[in-house]
Amino acid sequence: MRVYRAQQFIRPDLQAHIFAQDLLDNVRGLKSLCPTKTKFCAVVKANAYGHGIAEIVNILMADGVDAFAVATLYEALHIAPMIENRPVMILEPVNPSQSIEEIQLCARSGFDCVLASRDSMKYIRHALKDTPYTLKIHLNVETGMGRCGIMPDLAVQLLEEIDECPNTRLAGVYTHLATADEEDLSYAYEQLDNFERFLNDHKLKQRDIIIHAANSAATIKIPQAHYDMVRCGISMYGYYSRPMDNPPVQLKPVLKLQAPISQIKTVPAGHSVSYGQSFTPDRDTVCGIVPLGYADGYRRCFSNTAHMKIGEKSVPVIGRVCMDQVILDVTDIPDIQLGQMVTALDNCHESICSAYALADLADTICYEILTMVHAHVNRIVH
Repeated sequence: MRVYRAQQFIRPDLQAHIFAQDLLDNVRGLKSLCPTKTKFCAVVKANAYGHGIAEIVNILMADGVDAFAVATLYEALHIAPMIENRPVMILEPVNPSQSIEEIQLCARSGFDCVLASRDSMKYIRHALKDTPYTLKIHLNVETGMGRCGIMPDLAVQLLEEIDECPNTRLAGVYTHLATADEEDLSYAYEQLDNFERFLNDHKLKQRDIIIHAANSAATIKIPQAHYDMVRCGISMYGYYSRPMDNPPVQLKPVLKLQAPISQIKTVPAGHSVSYGQSFTPDRDTVCGIVPLGYADGYRRCFSNTAHMKIGEKSVPVIGRVCMDQVILDVTDIPDIQLGQMVTALDNCHESICSAYALADLADTICYEILTMVHAHVNRIVH
């Protein structure tokens, strides 16, 4: 498989292994939960959730992905040469802080853009006036997310303005569910009721547009939210928004992060390790120094709490995680070798250094652990 690499600076010994077949299997599993007519939109924003946007897009082009979603115009421009004219939806709403040239470029490139305010609609009309360009618009209807959507009464006015403007075309109407990843789905169903009411009141299901509401969690758990298209991000990369018991589809993590042992040294008992004297061993300790730190996306809060793996054996992180280095206690690993690869982020849900385990240590979610893997880490596609 050809690997398209856009990064200008790569550190080859920090390796994010990307398992292409697992990615494709995840997509097929998620699609199997949906009606055959439902389109699949692959969300590749934030450097494909830390996996490498170019690498992930190239893999997905081998499978039945119908569209891509990104956060910004700049991400859309980056993947446009790779996707063979498949639709790209820019999730960040069009807004007056963007230049007129950017609005015109979106229209000229055929990108699907999000509208979430009347001020933005006014700006679009101004930017595209007296041009031959038509901007494809998805209207984000507020149903309970409380972020970028527009309230239903104002959304009705925007529907009329979009239809009346010669430079805009309604391509889709959607909403975003705030609690689809929770165990209690009552609020998500309330949002869907609000969305259904808006769609029916304005006969939007009868129009030639794409209606969509399902993120990864709703794709898995709420079939009523599938509509014409699902937008899958985190689950495409192998994760449930939060761990699930007996999920309807088995997902496999796509990324494994590894780095080599660059130095081996023995620290005597009582001699502190790393900054701040946060760890002092009570035995003579063989330390393996790994050139990976918080500048690479391995968080400082993993100091003295996280584990990595050498083969199938776990080893503790000791002392403070530094900007570019971390220290492991490898005393109990026989025949430890310089250059031996250590797994910092594993592609197994049950691993001691899975994204779930690291997220628990950091009091965060697996999304943040994944997206922090720096762009200069070498992505290797298998």
